[in-house]
Amino acid sequence: MMNTRRYWLLLVLVLVQAGCSIGGPSRPSEFYVLNAEPGTPIAGAANRQLVIGLGPVSLPDILDRPQIVTRPDSNRITLAEFDRWGGDLNKALVRVLSQNLMSRLNTDRVLPYPWSSTGNPDFQVAVRFFRFDGEPGKSTRVEGVWRLLNGSGHCEYSTQRFRIEKQPAGDGYAEFVAAMSDSVADLSQQIAEKIATTQSGCE
Repeated sequence: MMNTRRYWLLLVLVLVQAGCSIGGPSRPSEFYVLNAEPGTPIAGAANRQLVIGLGPVSLPDILDRPQIVTRPDSNRITLAEFDRWGGDLNKALVRVLSQNLMSRLNTDRVLPYPWSSTGNPDFQVAVRFFRFDGEPGKSTRVEGVWRLLNGSGHCEYSTQRFRIEKQPAGDGYAEFVAAMSDSVADLSQQIAEKIATTQSGCE
């Protein structure tokens, strides 16, 4: 009986060691965040003290996940198991767009959707992303559509498609995410310039 127990214990230890040696140690995950890129206040908005409502901001389900999604070709995606977003990507986009718009429109009042119904902002900006991917070391692509509306959301001033491509400065995910941040900054500049030249008040 004792010999049988020792045999099974030895067998389990051998199997555990074999599994460890075959699989090898897995590398720790790396986590990345989008960064805001402050810009120069646009002349048309310098003294207006605007209140901007930002949202809804939406991503396709395929992109709204912890893993960084890359697209080596048009019909295939790759999930980076060890290179992940350091938080919810949708919320990160709202945060970065808010900070970028604040600096470019010289305002500290960018309200995330949904905002209080007791007071409407001067403008509402809704952003829908179709793509937020690319291929590390080659290119990033940020694509979608944004809409500029009045504060109540009942009147549309403008609808703009956007497609922004960047070449990362290196082959790694850090450079890939930095290029993504640059793309969001370019998108923020487009939106801010349109707001600065639009008079609110259409009903």
